[in-house]
Amino acid sequence: MRAWVWILLACLACAAAGAAAGADALYHATVPVADAGGAARDQAIVQAAGAVLVQLSGDPQVLSRPGVATALRSAPGLVKDYRYVPGGSGSLALDVGFDSQALLTLARQLDLPIWPAPRPPVLALVNVDGQPVTAAEAAPLLAAGAARGIRFVLPQAGAPAAAALAAGDAQAMAALARGYRTGLALIGTLAAGGGRWTLVTGTGQQSWQSPVTGTATALAAAGNAAADRLVARFAAAPEAAAAVPGRLWVGHLRTAQDYAGLMALLRRDPRIQGIQPVQASHDALLLLLTLDAPLATVTADLAASGHLVGAPARPDADMALDWVR
Repeated sequence: MRAWVWILLACLACAAAGAAAGADALYHATVPVADAGGAARDQAIVQAAGAVLVQLSGDPQVLSRPGVATALRSAPGLVKDYRYVPGGSGSLALDVGFDSQALLTLARQLDLPIWPAPRPPVLALVNVDGQPVTAAEAAPLLAAGAARGIRFVLPQAGAPAAAALAAGDAQAMAALARGYRTGLALIGTLAAGGGRWTLVTGTGQQSWQSPVTGTATALAAAGNAAADRLVARFAAAPEAAAAVPGRLWVGHLRTAQDYAGLMALLRRDPRIQGIQPVQASHDALLLLLTLDAPLATVTADLAASGHLVGAPARPDADMALDWVR
């Protein structure tokens, strides 16, 4: 391996720390607070921690799981920062940011399947009665996703065609990754007869139908249905084994920035416990990863990140991906 690559890999922990800054939103929640007293503040912090666990797990019923309510009593000790902000109708609210590693540790101690940050957005390509959904119409979809830590975004001019994404077209998937930094898309059609939906998840897709309802109700239901499927696909509980090895090949790494971006992406995934470079070529890198989740699960998540797409199988690797610039 060239010397500059080894030097770069040795310095990437710092790059990973900076790249993770944008993931903090998943570990924040804003909740009502009765007053500025200490007791009310601690009560609000516990409520905020519960909201963050819902976002991390994607499970709206997570607070009813055994041990969760008791564990949340320690939430005031997990706070990174907080501030009082105006609430609705002149009320007071508390915006709380939690230490991400502390919350992840708590979630894993509770054996909660989690989908860690940073999460890619989901491009929503939805038609209502033959017309693209407007931002106002899409509000129920966006709100349903936000409550579960999922960010739906609406398409801009030049977005890849829904039919091409649904077919898994390689060029469309690459355009999705470049334009929206995601491998996830929700494709929907609402009409008088009901709704038809397809969720593209980087390396696969799922389809379903919804009954006839009002537009707002149908979009909120679609947001929750997509969230259910995304959580089932990407949220993973810790494996019983402490360390599971996997060999990952990544191609199309053309610059030092590409190498740095890849390693930062890998290092901020808490399921990846170790990264060891095995082999490098002019534009590819073979890595031995130590994981606490199956490599196929982690790879599918990486393919949905908007920075990587599936690549042809390699005889020297368990999984293969290509970097998207």
